[in-house]
Amino acid sequence: MSKGAITVGTATSSRGRTVFGELKVAELNDSSPISIPVAIVQGETDGPVLWVQNGVHGDEYVGLGAIQWLLRDLDPARLRGTVIALPVVNIMAYRERSRMASQDGLDMNRMYPGKPLETAMHLQAHTELILYALTNYMKEYADVIIDCHDGSAIATMSPYAQYFDAASEAGKKSRELAIATGMSIVWRSSPGFIDEKAPGSLKTFLNQIGIPGLTLEVGGQGRLDRKDVSRMNLALRNLMVHLGMVDGKLERPEEQVFINAAKWLRPSKGGSFWPNVEPLQRVSRGDLFATVTDLFGREKERLLAPTDGIVVGIRTSGTAHTGEYCGNVAEFD
Repeated sequence: MSKGAITVGTATSSRGRTVFGELKVAELNDSSPISIPVAIVQGETDGPVLWVQNGVHGDEYVGLGAIQWLLRDLDPARLRGTVIALPVVNIMAYRERSRMASQDGLDMNRMYPGKPLETAMHLQAHTELILYALTNYMKEYADVIIDCHDGSAIATMSPYAQYFDAASEAGKKSRELAIATGMSIVWRSSPGFIDEKAPGSLKTFLNQIGIPGLTLEVGGQGRLDRKDVSRMNLALRNLMVHLGMVDGKLERPEEQVFINAAKWLRPSKGGSFWPNVEPLQRVSRGDLFATVTDLFGREKERLLAPTDGIVVGIRTSGTAHTGEYCGNVAEFD
């Protein structure tokens, strides 16, 4: 609950104002700084501290657009509490238009909570150091943490809010937050699923420290699509209404679907990738999901829906190597 000034890097909050700064996390070998952009919007009255971040993966831009719109439209005079916004976390990967930074090639969303310089374990500790700096600020200030994602340059995702299913007060609040977003899909992720698909993710870390939080995801293809940005922005505004930070009513564009574990599809053969489904499409086990062909168009492999459920994500790149992500289908909860 925000009462006094909040300082993240060079940004120090002030009541009724929006301030901008940066958080220096490291230096390159020419001594130039690696800094993460930070904005803090503090209302005139006390309220929750909402931490919103995007760009853990450097080629995901929908959350970047949603944060830009949020900062544009948010009036500090009418805000109760504080918003800490980080439009791009993995700044080096963002500059390279890549999922991971070339310094170490590590997936940042598998490395929480990071490590300090003294105990970092990788030869190149870039990702570990960034996350260690961020998580210290999270623990100090945040009441709720939102991590924005999309399907990156190779895929597109259905609008979903994913929470960690934990038997705790934070777990209960996270579920309530997920429903409040108005996203089409509310995804309950179990510890077993997280251990298989996303160990070291932010959701796991938040569960450990007892802070409610969500992963929000929609769109992708390396695009700033206004429809997808609008959907992500709506989810953020709904969350602020739910938390009592702004006035308004929750908006749910459509009926919500509740899911649990999602099964991923990966081809055993490489080739041209021909999807046969769309995001949010309901499928039955054995339905044709996609086809892989050789360069002459001859069929090499048929990918079939692994379960009855709903399409969460689908590859949009026209080619695929063996083992690459080609989509996922989630079971109804």
